[in-house]
Amino acid sequence: AFGHAFNIIRLEQRLGIFHEPSLQRMIVGHDWLVTLFNWVYVWGYLPVICMAALYLYARHRDFYTRYRNAFLLSGAVGLVIFATLPVAPPRMFPEFGFVDTVRLNSVGYRSLEGSDLVNEFAAVPSFHFGWILLVSMALIQVHRNVYARTAAAVLPLLMLAAIVFTANHYIVDALAGGIVVLLALGVVCVAERLSRLGLRDRLSLRDRFSNFTLR
Repeated sequence: AFGHAFNIIRLEQRLGIFHEPSLQRMIVGHDWLVTLFNWVYVWGYLPVICMAALYLYARHRDFYTRYRNAFLLSGAVGLVIFATLPVAPPRMFPEFGFVDTVRLNSVGYRSLEGSDLVNEFAAVPSFHFGWILLVSMALIQVHRNVYARTAAAVLPLLMLAAIVFTANHYIVDALAGGIVVLLALGVVCVAERLSRLGLRDRLSLRDRFSNFTLR
């Protein structure tokens, strides 16, 4: 996991995007910003996903099914990646200047670390970013109100900032999370289209057969 993390750091350095330590230093000296992004990281993830799922299930069942399937498919892909490519998060590298802000300031979250409930080496892909991106896309699709759509669009940007500012993910992790969930959503949409075409063909065949038998 640490070797893979070093490879990611070297890749980002070659690409000129290894800015996570300097970005985190921008907020570490401001307690209110640290608290804000810790809050976004912890409470802007599973609680937001659950509330969005309940809303879509109650009000927009077709969209709920589509995005549920995308969540499940991307999660299955993620489990394979977590098992075959463990990656230590930035917060485990204080030598690069990273500070584990969540662990230092959240007693409840700290108690989960080291337990069987948390895989601490599941940095790639970042589903904190990827799944919130899916939530954002779903809410934008079902809403026409400009304020609701703007709020939905801001969600993944806030989470992207939170995962970097709290030293829980690299920039590459977010890119990987976005790619995995978008590919999963694409596969689900293609499957939906093929299913509709198959149903239409079956209905058309049934109608032709009914007309034939009536004659």
